[in-house]
Amino acid sequence: MALSTASPHVLAGTPHVLAALVRTGLEDLFRVWAGASGRRYICSVYPLSEPPAFDCDRAVVAAVRKGAGGAAIVFVFQPSAGDEADELRGWTQKARQRGANEWHVHLLAESPAARKFAARDLAPPGSGFAV
Repeated sequence: MALSTASPHVLAGTPHVLAALVRTGLEDLFRVWAGASGRRYICSVYPLSEPPAFDCDRAVVAAVRKGAGGAAIVFVFQPSAGDEADELRGWTQKARQRGANEWHVHLLAESPAARKFAARDLAPPGSGFAV
């Protein structure tokens, strides 16, 4: 499990809504973030108060602070296999301390290398993200 805790990563002020979901009632369930590389990442959105659903072998999870001025990734982690409930409680506490109010979960990494790349790419700049 790795954590990035540097200054928030703000990407164009706010993540993008998937164009295909506009006016479907599903707009708030997914967001697209651009990583530092310019690559785009589709994420499922969950309130911080609800445990997100994810497969530990594929997930990259971002704690996001969302407000009137936009959204920012405050840290990124890769969940480890094992007791997800206990691990998530720890991450939730850290997210609250950093002002986060949403989880954005990317589940489309097809390999461990792709997952590692996505986590580094989404991590706030200067975080020294270590996987």
